[in-house]
Amino acid sequence: MTVQAVFKRPLMGNCGYTQETAQKDIQDHCADLIAFGRPFISNPDLVERFTNGWPLNPPARMKDWYSYTEEGYTDFPIYDAAKISS
Repeated sequence: MTVQAVFKRPLMGNCGYTQETAQKDIQDHCADLIAFGRPFISNPDLVERFTNGWPLNPPARMKDWYSYTEEGYTDFPIYDAAKISS
């Protein structure tokens, strides 16, 4: 029996998803949507990276999640396609 058999509301998956596993779970009707929390911390441009097939930054260290300064939480680089291709 699936969760959807007893739970008739939208179902959100989270934790540990990659773009590929998220797409598969939505396609297989295991979830209606997927939340990406941790990947957004180190990839502020996560949607653009997924859309363009760009690589992800390394995952943020847990100590950077709760930084009291801008350093470590808001300074992760966005992908620069022009810089990589030149």
